[in-house]
Amino acid sequence: MNYLVAVDNCFADTPSGSARVAWDIAKMARDRGWSVSMLCLNPKPEELPDGPSENEGITVVRYSKPRVSGWHPMRTSKLIDAAAYAFDKWLGKVRWDTIHIHTPITGAGVMKAAGDTSRFVYTVHSPVVSEQEINWANQGCLGRAKLVFGLPILKSLEKRLLTRSSEIHALSEFTRSEIQRFHGIGNRVTVIPHWCRDGFGRSFTKPEARKILGLPNDSTIFFTVRQHKERYGIDVAIRALAALAAKHRWTFYIGGDGPLRPKFESLASQLGVDDHITFMGHLTDEVLALAYQAADAFLLPTIALECFGLIILEALACECPIIATDAGAIPEIMRPILSDFIVPAGDPDALKEKIQAVLEKRLKFPPSSSLAAFADSKYGKSVIVPKLLGLLQPSGKCGKQQGKNSGQIPGEMHE
Repeated sequence: MNYLVAVDNCFADTPSGSARVAWDIAKMARDRGWSVSMLCLNPKPEELPDGPSENEGITVVRYSKPRVSGWHPMRTSKLIDAAAYAFDKWLGKVRWDTIHIHTPITGAGVMKAAGDTSRFVYTVHSPVVSEQEINWANQGCLGRAKLVFGLPILKSLEKRLLTRSSEIHALSEFTRSEIQRFHGIGNRVTVIPHWCRDGFGRSFTKPEARKILGLPNDSTIFFTVRQHKERYGIDVAIRALAALAAKHRWTFYIGGDGPLRPKFESLASQLGVDDHITFMGHLTDEVLALAYQAADAFLLPTIALECFGLIILEALACECPIIATDAGAIPEIMRPILSDFIVPAGDPDALKEKIQAVLEKRLKFPPSSSLAAFADSKYGKSVIVPKLLGLLQPSGKCGKQQGKNSGQIPGEMHE
């Protein structure tokens, strides 16, 4: 079976939640014996050539983003045309059994070039209107102009993608409800969460993990990993913990990076807790798994639009309890196992009170082994993958096709 993934970013180039899901599913299809290709943006065209290359048995086809200013009225069309051109040039000669769209711009380009004969599956990671409303609200005058003129364009674009897709997939009921709210077609959405991926589980005791990472043993350790952007609430967590610094001994380790990191570092300094907080930057999967195992609790202070929460599954699998907000889909995962550890989004006082109750042992987490057991029973790979295969695989297709329509890309593929 010939399977194409259309996504803005390859996880190997630009890690993110949606890129991780797309890459995981691509590898799942590869392991199934399908011929798998991925079309994505080239994040470093000065270093990486456009076109196909091999990565872990998957053909990754990168294309350069056209240089178009943010205010250009034809910006969206030019971005879509660039994706369409890349598809025609490197992928258009293959008959694709399923084209799996993960992001709207690259997806729209592929859909435009591939035509009506292809079967499309669209995974909505985050409704594009909701996402851009938040992103553009913090961009000043340009952002306000985008809100007025750009949102209707994006809403129309997303509606066309959804309408033309044979299957619509969401990772949460929250996302399905957002699709219903914006487009009125929530009844067409199949909700299948992602799985807890390999490599996450408790393999070290807490003291052992701390020793490997060089973390203190005489302090309560809180951990988070987030993009350093407004809606992920890192500043909320810093304020909540800072209010407890006088009475409790704690350290806070923050993984990830982003444009607001200097602002968050400055906030920690202003509140006098910069010696309690370590910004760890980008983490490898190995270090990330160790950090979950070393922490006393994972903090998830999201303010808005958490449409699933892969990090919740990772923390649970590593037997790390979570204190989180009620943003987006977080309660869907948390309520069955950690219902007492959810606070209102954007409220540092509520988060402080919950953390304080934990520190003072007025509120106790469930047994750590029950966290991992819950993650495995509800979000284990063996539970989720069969459901995804049923969604992605057209009727009558099984395994890898051979011959002239196999997943091999002609011409430039093998140069």
